[in-house]
Amino acid sequence: NDGKPDLIIGNLGLNSQIKARETQPAELYFKDFDDNGSIDPILCFYNNGKSYPYITRDEMLDQMSIMRTRFPDYKSYADATLKDVFTNDELKGATRLEANYLKTALFYGGGANGKFVEKELPIEVQSSPVFTINVLDSGNKEGTKNLLFCGNINKARLKFGKYDANYGLLLRGDVNGGFSTVPQYESGFRLTGDVRSALSVGNRLLFGVNQRGLKAYKLR
Repeated sequence: NDGKPDLIIGNLGLNSQIKARETQPAELYFKDFDDNGSIDPILCFYNNGKSYPYITRDEMLDQMSIMRTRFPDYKSYADATLKDVFTNDELKGATRLEANYLKTALFYGGGANGKFVEKELPIEVQSSPVFTINVLDSGNKEGTKNLLFCGNINKARLKFGKYDANYGLLLRGDVNGGFSTVPQYESGFRLTGDVRSALSVGNRLLFGVNQRGLKAYKLR
């Protein structure tokens, strides 16, 4: 409420096997490595200071049969980095993407030199990927705002497991710009599945859930 724009960023969260930071990002390399007409994506992230492909030997062989002679057993693949898996020539022309920040976060405007300043959110926000964010009036005389985060990914790779810990997470705002978690029994939200849209219409919230019917909640 200071007239300056703020940013609320939905992200994967921190409740994942994927770990990433600026000096040790998660990386995705992709190219048709075996020239069979299909793109081969290779996800890598750091473990004990070194970046390794996340896919198993079995997954690698299913994707590229050329690897059978290169890695004849599991032991030969166990400590292989990306440069052990592919030659320099094979890596030429591969596209590389990286992610170095996985948190769902709030950034307030008005910092030094016009920069945004990160405001820490409660750890519960990081439990599951966030796809929708709603800013709700709290209804109190201070005019504070509440935040509602929804999301989840149920159809993830078996190795990653489901990301389904978010049932509609409500945060209560205070006059100092901070937020605290509202317990589920108090908020009343019980959203399951992959929420992909959330719309406020009058005193109701409508939720679009992937492959399920529309859900509606009435605000009190």
